[in-house]
Amino acid sequence: MLSITQQKILLALLRAGEPLTVRKLMEIAGIQYNIKSHLEYLNSLGLIVINSEEEFPRRKLIALTKRGLTVAKLLEQVVNTLDATEIRGRDQLVFSEM
Repeated sequence: MLSITQQKILLALLRAGEPLTVRKLMEIAGIQYNIKSHLEYLNSLGLIVINSEEEFPRRKLIALTKRGLTVAKLLEQVVNTLDATEIRGRDQLVFSEM
C-alpha cells in the first residue's frame, strides 16, 4: 500500500512529465521533509529510479519507471473518477495512510 506522501510523489512526477530534482519534487508534491525514505521505498518497488545528475553528481534526479508510470496513471484515473480536485491542492488523496 502506498502512503499519501508516496502517492503525492508519483502524481507529481506524472504531472511534471520529466525527471525532477529532489528539491523540485518536494516543492511540486508539497512535501516539506522526510522524503528520502519514501523515495527509497518507491525505488524498492520499482516505481521510480534515482539517478545522479551529470553536471552535479550530488544532485539526484527522480523519474518514473514504466511500472511507476502505470501506477501513477491509475492513481490519476481514480482521482479524476472521484473528481477529487483538491488533490492538486494537496488536501486530499486517493487512499488514506494506514
